[in-house]
Amino acid sequence: SNSSLGIAFIVLSLVLDGVTAGFQKRLKAETAKAGVKPKPYDFMFWTNLFMCLTATAIALGLGEFTSGLAYCAANAEILSKIVKFSLCSAVGQSFIFYTIANFDPLVLSTVTTTRKIFSVLLSIFLKGHSLSATGWSGIAMACGGILSEMQAKRAGKSKPH
Repeated sequence: SNSSLGIAFIVLSLVLDGVTAGFQKRLKAETAKAGVKPKPYDFMFWTNLFMCLTATAIALGLGEFTSGLAYCAANAEILSKIVKFSLCSAVGQSFIFYTIANFDPLVLSTVTTTRKIFSVLLSIFLKGHSLSATGWSGIAMACGGILSEMQAKRAGKSKPH
């Protein structure tokens, strides 16, 4: 069913977020040993290069590559939308990769979770969308997690060393 597939995608996303965060932390540690500080656009370039190669390989493997190009060629108006989407994505990624390069993965996780919460809340309040009781409890749990993380960080800073 769609619900099972959706849950599977969410679990996969969480697993990959954890793997990515661990890899980025290790990469930063290794480059620090070599006396190099990775720059945000280094992370962005390599991540997007491998994402592009992976997407191309999957599209070729599924036989969708040429039909996708043919669709874009037949519907030229979609190209401007793709360019606009790409530019917005690049701006958003600039902030994300700046955070990755200058802070730890936990800060990035907090920032992205907060952004997702605000996106949902804006959708509800500005567009009139509704949320079930389960959805509201999920929002409350996410907010509680962020607030407890902030409290723990604040308590850790106030302790004498």
